[in-house]
Amino acid sequence: MENKTGKYVKYAIGEIVLVIIGILIAVSINGWNEDRKLKNAEQSILKDLKQEMIINLKALEFAITENEKSFQAAIEMRALFKDRAAFDKMSDTLFYESIRKINWNVTYDPQNGILNSIISSGQINQLSNKELKYLLASLKELTIDAIENTRKIEAQRDDLMKSAWTSAMIVKDGKNLGYNVKSIYEHPEFRWATNHLFYFQRKDGLEEEKELKGTLEHIIELIDENINK
Repeated sequence: MENKTGKYVKYAIGEIVLVIIGILIAVSINGWNEDRKLKNAEQSILKDLKQEMIINLKALEFAITENEKSFQAAIEMRALFKDRAAFDKMSDTLFYESIRKINWNVTYDPQNGILNSIISSGQINQLSNKELKYLLASLKELTIDAIENTRKIEAQRDDLMKSAWTSAMIVKDGKNLGYNVKSIYEHPEFRWATNHLFYFQRKDGLEEEKELKGTLEHIIELIDENINK
């Protein structure tokens, strides 16, 4: 009787052990499946983000290139303000072209659909790289700071340049016969705009845009490092 009881106890313990092992295996498999799902979701997010960041980087590079042309034209115009002889020799066409280049202003306008979506939905927490999460979470503020000067230029340049062009109008009998383009050279608001907007403010703006460019490039590098990791 004691032998039978002992066998039953051993059998019961064995059954319990098997059940526990089975549960542990099931939990392990379920955990592995969940990890795989999270990893796949992270990979999908990273790939979508990379495409958006590449598009934004190209747009920012274009803005920097065009705004550098304006900055260079402002440098040349400031030099011309100090060299009246060189200005007097300059043709109307060439002076007009210089004004046109100075007044060029490209504002960086990023596409943030994917980024906004993963932040608002909380999917950003699925990213395993802490540095990448921090940079993405702070990118909006970094972008606002980087384009602040360009937006200030955009807000002021039209009125200032309109004033300069209005003063250059050749009017006879109430009709506009054209423009004395080179008279803009002496216009105080044109000189102010050249010095303060298109030189000093542009200089600061370009520095911040280039810093943002470096941040976008680093974000793309981090994404590449974590794709198919």
